Amino acid sequence: MRRYRYRTSVLTGPWRETEFDAANDAVRAKQAVNDITQTSGIRWTVPGRIEERINEEASTRLRY
Repeated sequence: MRRYRYRTSVLTGPWRETEFDAANDAVRAKQAVNDITQTSGIRWTVPGRIEERINEEASTRLRY
């Protein structure tokens, strides 16, 4: 099962079932803002990224 969370230098969100939910967590935490001009749909206000984990044993892969 794939799981997603946001990570910045100061905060890390909880694992979510969709990238959309992880991105929304970042927006609610004021680590990013919605931006339809970006491929990801968000613009980071601090350096950040969405991490993806395929399962609990697998390593984390950075998405954007």
